[in-house]
Amino acid sequence: MYTRILAIGDIHGEWDKFLSLYRQLDFNPKHDLLIFLGDYIDRGDKSLETLIWMYEHRHEKNIIMLRGNHEQMMLDYYDSACKDTIWLQNGGDITAKALTSKSAKIQAKYIDFLRNLPLTFRLSVNGNDYFFCHAGVDPAIPLDEQPSETLLWIREEFFDYYEGKTIIVTGHTNTAYIEPTTSLPIIRKNMLLLDTGSYWSNGHISCIDILSNKIWQSR
Repeated sequence: MYTRILAIGDIHGEWDKFLSLYRQLDFNPKHDLLIFLGDYIDRGDKSLETLIWMYEHRHEKNIIMLRGNHEQMMLDYYDSACKDTIWLQNGGDITAKALTSKSAKIQAKYIDFLRNLPLTFRLSVNGNDYFFCHAGVDPAIPLDEQPSETLLWIREEFFDYYEGKTIIVTGHTNTAYIEPTTSLPIIRKNMLLLDTGSYWSNGHISCIDILSNKIWQSR
């Protein structure tokens, strides 16, 4: 099937860290599958560069890009007549400022791109079922019935209480909040948690090959 199935956690506009990680991966679209778990923008000072890269690679073979809560906040901001400031207060001010340098047509192009990103991706391989999303799932609701708000925002209810057999692969919550001594992704029998604080001064963008559990991190 695939030589590697690579999942990448939150980037948050940390363009240089992303490039350092991506170059290590030596991604081969003929043999590998690459899944981005969302939150490409905000907080980091090169959100626009990251967004442009994602847009330019949106049709590349064997690349899956999911929507994160920060992309959703951006969409809600531009869709709202009142311009709710929650996005700006959570790092969106950096992205919004960078976008103002572009024409309305170009802004609309990126907004439409984010609007069409899926919330989930699922596949079965080597006898395991994998479910990819940004934040996690509600343990009390079937996977195919998860509300979008849950997929984008859930935290403790997922990683403290999920006991399903399907392996959930997510970003969203910095693993240091879950296990304070770690700077690595968290690997459990039924979940892979990949947000390792990209925008922190000592944080990283992380990737894992779900077939081997090999980890790469930005430098």
